[in-house]
Amino acid sequence: MFLEDSRQLQKEWLNLAENGMDELIELGRALAETLKKRRRVFAFGIGLDHLFAEELTARLGGHEAIAGLFPSELMSYDRRMPWIAQCADYSTVLMKGWGLQREDGVLSFSSSDSALAQAMQKNCRRSGVQWLALGAKSWPLSSPFLPVFQVYAAQAVNAVSFATLAEEDAVETMHRLNKEVLAVLEHLEKTQQGNVMKVVETMRRHRGRLFILGSGHSHMLQDVAAAMDCPSVVPVLEPELMVFDPQKTARTQKQRDYASSIIEQFQITDQDVVLLPSNTGNGIMNIELAYQLWQNRTTVAVFTNMRQSPVIRSLHPSGRRLFETADIVIDNGCVNRDLSLTIGGQRRCPLSSLALLSCGILLLRQLKEVLQEEEDEEERP
Repeated sequence: MFLEDSRQLQKEWLNLAENGMDELIELGRALAETLKKRRRVFAFGIGLDHLFAEELTARLGGHEAIAGLFPSELMSYDRRMPWIAQCADYSTVLMKGWGLQREDGVLSFSSSDSALAQAMQKNCRRSGVQWLALGAKSWPLSSPFLPVFQVYAAQAVNAVSFATLAEEDAVETMHRLNKEVLAVLEHLEKTQQGNVMKVVETMRRHRGRLFILGSGHSHMLQDVAAAMDCPSVVPVLEPELMVFDPQKTARTQKQRDYASSIIEQFQITDQDVVLLPSNTGNGIMNIELAYQLWQNRTTVAVFTNMRQSPVIRSLHPSGRRLFETADIVIDNGCVNRDLSLTIGGQRRCPLSSLALLSCGILLLRQLKEVLQEEEDEEERP
């Protein structure tokens, strides 16, 4: 199933890259024009649509002028989100809370025609706020790989906007980006199937739980896992690991003691598997957590950048990097420093989020199928 899913992912993405190019270029150019006028720009999304918004921000190689709006109550795993998404009046609360003003811009992706999404668009336009959004009709909204396409779209829009501001050819920039994306997807298919299946086989053999714990933008897979509803998968959704407060997240990554609290809080045992996504793999807390789990004989799997992590210095006192403190290492296939293109003399367009979601969704789908087969086998007379 891994190869079938991987090829389906590539097929759907290639179709989107071809048929959606004009729309992405148009939005990227519109963003560049807005930024030229020194207007404020906000990135917004409801539920998993926040992945598109988050990927646009400076934290992931975007423009400093783009502010990410990620209210916790609009996250897919928050129990309040389904109700709020149908509350049109909440758009007024959000607009006032953010201080949106005439001639500001809002970038959005909407995978559902919710009352809140409709109201945001209507109220922004009534208030003179520029509404920049991708047309959901042209996107494969029912695809399990939609989160991958959303982060791809964000990087494409950013790439075009940077190219436009640098007076470079937008179409040529898109072709270069697509070449890099395809290289990452092919790398995962051709070289990482064995490592992914090691995680699945360990889960099948131990019959434990799969914990997913990434901090900062690496938390994206936790969001997706929470929405997939697989009983054996536990996404660690602690606020100090998420995107709401980047400074708090950065502090958490420097705290060795936090690792012990996670193990104790979630009662992680040697029957479980813990997946730690980190592009650099040099953060103190992640390495401390991996080391303690290792000592407890818990299987540790890491998703990291093997072009970058081996050549950078660890921040942990032991000097170890994450890949050196793991049983299973999955390589994301991204370039060193995770910036795939040079635009206007600057390195742009990180693809680690796209790689993480691609491989993570493939892994979760494979795991879910294997565990279901085991359950069906046990129920047979």
